[in-house]
Amino acid sequence: MKKINKKLKSKKTPVNKNLFTWFTVITPLICWAMYVSLALHCRWVGGHWPKPMLENIHIKTYLIHERALWIFSYVVLVSLPCWLVMLFFKKFRINIKTHLLQFIIFGLGILLIILTLMFDPTPFTEWFFD
Repeated sequence: MKKINKKLKSKKTPVNKNLFTWFTVITPLICWAMYVSLALHCRWVGGHWPKPMLENIHIKTYLIHERALWIFSYVVLVSLPCWLVMLFFKKFRINIKTHLLQFIIFGLGILLIILTLMFDPTPFTEWFFD
């Protein structure tokens, strides 16, 4: 009876160890949500979609939102290498199926960003990168 209890106790893993690898994987989805919320913020503040090369928004809350998006965009660039480095440490390893799922989620997040930028029906993307 004691052997069974010891085995059950030893197989329990702390919940916190998985959060670091999952955070690095969902960063593209967070960045996409920030980009969409920035577009909605721009639309809400201006009352219309801004015209490329003609309008600029100089409202403090919009500028803070925009800077946060740019900073988080760099976090997305660093997140995949960080995820790969974390896999070298036994503490952060889960199992191969979970890591494959994480990689697929990261790829889908990047694909979502690319599709949003390519097929944006509004002039916001053109204005934003202008």
